[in-house]
Parts: sequence; C-alpha cells; structure tokens
Amino acid sequence: MLIGIDTSRAFGNDRTGTENYSYYLVSHLLRLPEAKQHTFVLFTRPNVQIPEEFYKKNVIIQPIAYRYLWTQVGLAVATWQTNLDVLWIPAHTLPVLRRPSLKTVVTIHGLEYRWLPEYRNPLQRWYLPLSTYYAARHASRLIAVSEATKRDLVVETHIDPLKTSVIYEGVSGESANPSTNSGRGQRISKSAMQGVFAKYDIQHAKYILFVGTVQPRKNLPALVQAFSLVHTKYPDYKLVVAGGLGWMAQDTLLAPSRYGVQDAVIFTGRVSDETLSVLYASAALYVQPSYTEGFGLPVLESMAAGVPVVSSNGGALPEVVGDAGILVALKPLRDYPLQLAAAVTTVLGDATAARRLVARGRVRAAQFTWKRAAQATLSLLVSV
Repeated sequence: MLIGIDTSRAFGNDRTGTENYSYYLVSHLLRLPEAKQHTFVLFTRPNVQIPEEFYKKNVIIQPIAYRYLWTQVGLAVATWQTNLDVLWIPAHTLPVLRRPSLKTVVTIHGLEYRWLPEYRNPLQRWYLPLSTYYAARHASRLIAVSEATKRDLVVETHIDPLKTSVIYEGVSGESANPSTNSGRGQRISKSAMQGVFAKYDIQHAKYILFVGTVQPRKNLPALVQAFSLVHTKYPDYKLVVAGGLGWMAQDTLLAPSRYGVQDAVIFTGRVSDETLSVLYASAALYVQPSYTEGFGLPVLESMAAGVPVVSSNGGALPEVVGDAGILVALKPLRDYPLQLAAAVTTVLGDATAARRLVARGRVRAAQFTWKRAAQATLSLLVSV
C-alpha cells in the first residue's frame, strides 16, 4: 500500500502533546518489520529538520511549500497529485478538497475546545469544533486516544461508535532508576541535575511536580490551594509547575499569593527536554489536577520515571492511572482541594505507600508503549 501521513506537526521545535504523538508514533511505525511491506509518503512543512531515522528505502519525504492553509490547500492538492491508498492525519484536521476516492484516518485527541472562553459565544460554539465535526463525519475511520475521548466524540458528533478505534498513546522509556533516568528514556547526568536544582532553587525529592500548559482546564488554582495545606505540614517542599503560559493564566499565577505560598511555588515556563527529564526524575510526587484530559501523557512519564502519582478522575485519567496512582474525585468541587491535599500528604508521609505506587506505576507505564500503538495504527491503516 501507499500510505500518506501528515507529519506537519512532527518535526517542529518545542514539541508538546500532539506534536510528540506525531513524532513518536510515526517513528515507531516506520521501525516495524511489517511496515517494510508498504511505502510511506511523509508530508512535511518546508525547511524542517528531519532526523536521519526517517529516511528509509520505503519512505518518501514530500515537503509542501505552503506557509498558510497548509492542510486545506497544500495537503489537499497533494492528495490529487499522489496515488495514495490511505491518508492518516495524526491531529484532527482533514482537508476538505481532497481526492474523493481517498481513504482517510484521523486521530482525535480530545474535545478540549469546549474549555476555551470563546466557546461561551454561540457563534464560536459552532466554529471552534468545526474541524473535529468535519473529521468525525467525513473520515473513513477515526482513532481516539482514550475511551473517554471516544465517548465524548460520539456524544458530541453523534457518529457511529464502531467508526472509532481506541489506540492509547505510548511513553518513551520504561521502568527506570529515578536518580539516573527519566520517564522519557533519557540518561541524566549529575551536572545536568545540579544545574536544574540551582536554577529553580529546588532539591532532589523535595518538590511536587505538575507538567503542562497553564490554562483553566488544568485546574491549577486547586492544586496550589491543596499545596498550601500540605505546606503547613511539609514546609521544606516546593511545588514546581513546568509548562508554558496558555490563555487565562493570570488566575493561576496569582494563586500562590492568594494562599500564602508564593515563595514555595515555581513557574518554570516552557523547559527543554533535558530540564523536563531532570524534573521528572527527581520529583517526590507528580500531581495531575485537571478537570479533563484526552489522555494524560505526563502521568505515564512520571510513572516510568519511578515517581508516585496523584491525579483527579477527570476525562481519560482513570484509564491511564488505573490502580497505579491515587485518584481524587473532582466532585464535589468545593471539597476537591482538601481531598487532593489529603492524598498528597498520604504519599509524602508514608514511604511504604509511596514505594507501592512507584512499583505499580512502573508496571503500568510499561503497558503503554509506542511500539504497541504503532502496531495497532498500522493495522488500522491497512484495513481501511
């Protein structure tokens, strides 16, 4: 088969969720022995740096020289110029004016647009989900990254549930010694660790970590409030929030002062992969307080790094965490910070419980591999 893949997100700088999904899944898919039976066309943006591993005998790299309307014009035109059997879009947006006979598969990562402030506007409620609605209705098949995302998609778009296959994401790196490895499969030098500790004034295993963009959906003010309660008992611990600032971040940024822990909460902004690896590997605890997540990869990365996890039960997080972490119910919301603080205090104060979570987490993370995701994705592509 001739399989086209939209890799417009895979090779950019400062990759985040969907970009990492595209990069790692395509990389592992091309490594599969069964992939040698097919030819792949990787549609890329112009002038991107593509790692050597993607250059294979059965891979055609095809840059599309459009700065704007890359998908709806550039990729659409390419579907008429190449005799593809199937086109896979790893992130939501399906070209409208594509070749009519072309089979298509689209990955849906979540319906997080419902948390944007513009979604309150009736016009924006129609416009924002347009690409998701179109892909759901018109793609040949869909991939959802969790059962929760599939349920949301079916409820929102009223499509046939049988059209969508759930294929979980993977985590880079398996069980690791947290002092020398991260959940991202990277070796960590002592000098790198010491540099990060000095930069953010933190100590090994003396901070609680959150990774993600600062935005309302992440429910970070509740985490800061919970941390303020924990801090009264464990004043030598800090809270590290690693991620760029998103929309409506101000409420989160003001939360430490509101709860009297402004000297113990650190907002790092976006960090390098190396810094993030250090932060994972040396955390005492990882906390995911989100209202909802389409998947929740930082939870798995923490588990793979040997870090215990406390999480809300929002969206797909119970699917990811399983019995390998402590799940805290979001409802009633007024009690959530107190319950979250109690869970965090349990882990920090009970070394046996923490070790049990670490052991379960490593087993859990090992179940979510990019190789497994790649095998399931390729199987779906060739069956469409």
